[in-house]
Amino acid sequence: MALTKAQKRLLDAAREVGKEPGQSGKYLGRELSSLIGELATCEELDLRWEPSAGYDACTGKDRIQIKTRKSEPTPEVNPRGRLGRFGRKKPYSFDVAVYVELDENFNTSGIWRMPVDEVEALEDEKDKGIRGLHVGVFRSNAQEIFTS
Repeated sequence: MALTKAQKRLLDAAREVGKEPGQSGKYLGRELSSLIGELATCEELDLRWEPSAGYDACTGKDRIQIKTRKSEPTPEVNPRGRLGRFGRKKPYSFDVAVYVELDENFNTSGIWRMPVDEVEALEDEKDKGIRGLHVGVFRSNAQEIFTS
């Protein structure tokens, strides 16, 4: 289920373009980090990239929703930063939530996973269903499955 050749080229190109400065002087990576995170996670975990309403990838049996954060401007992602809500409506249409962190070069530095029922419970408890969990809350309650 690895990335197709075209998807691998897209990942490589997005990483390159992400390092280019835009007209405002800010790097374009902020706009591309979600796409890069999805593709990089699929590459690292041998998932099939299948973006659709409610999930981003699948294993054949599990539908996976991926959230991405990139370290910027510090070397590490701020644990107090927020992830967007994993599910926009209930019941959520995925089985597993995955959070991926990218380093300054858009390479995967860590991946965590959590079953959907645990995400729902945390979002209801910590977030009251409004803004999404803090990065640190997700990481501390999830299973780390990849580290560089």
